[in-house]
Amino acid sequence: MVRLFPVSSRLVANADADATREAQLVRKALDGDGAAFATLVEPHLGLLYRIAGRAAGSAVIAEDAVQEALEIVHRRLGRYEPGTSFKAFVAAIAVKRARTLLRSELRRSRRESATPDDARPATPAELFAAEETASRIRAALGTLPEKRQRVVLLRLDAGLGYAEIAAAVGTTEGSARVLVHHALRDLSEKLEDLVERAPARSSGEPERTKP
Repeated sequence: MVRLFPVSSRLVANADADATREAQLVRKALDGDGAAFATLVEPHLGLLYRIAGRAAGSAVIAEDAVQEALEIVHRRLGRYEPGTSFKAFVAAIAVKRARTLLRSELRRSRRESATPDDARPATPAELFAAEETASRIRAALGTLPEKRQRVVLLRLDAGLGYAEIAAAVGTTEGSARVLVHHALRDLSEKLEDLVERAPARSSGEPERTKP
């Protein structure tokens, strides 16, 4: 047990050093240092593409969402509070931007569908729909209220803690826990219903569709 204390001290020291470095990068980025901003966001790019892809259901939309999210992060960097989770700050923006772009893509797709054209190339949303399991998950997500969509993506895909989720969506940690609980419950129920209505497939698939 005695050996736990120096390890804990090193972890705290490392966390403090990371926070100090992050704060320095934020200050430099606010002063117009592009390299500092790139260094600040680079560790989170993989996360941003992952959660944007899940939120939008399309690699093409996710690519646009991340690029636009980074522009928004740059413009809003002055709103970031040093000492809070920068990962939560950027993840929340990426999720919201991906959902916005998806809604725009779906509206465009519906407009084009109103005028049949056999030569029209498949849209990203249509290509993604070919992936049946992912399509069911996206459909289930789409039925959740906007705030529940955001918290479940931040929890499952971004791996954020409840305090980070609370900061990202502007609520208390207790409320974030409740939101995540209800979102996961609703998502599980929606996926179970979709699996029951889907054509029979290989055994074991229903279990794989649960979040």
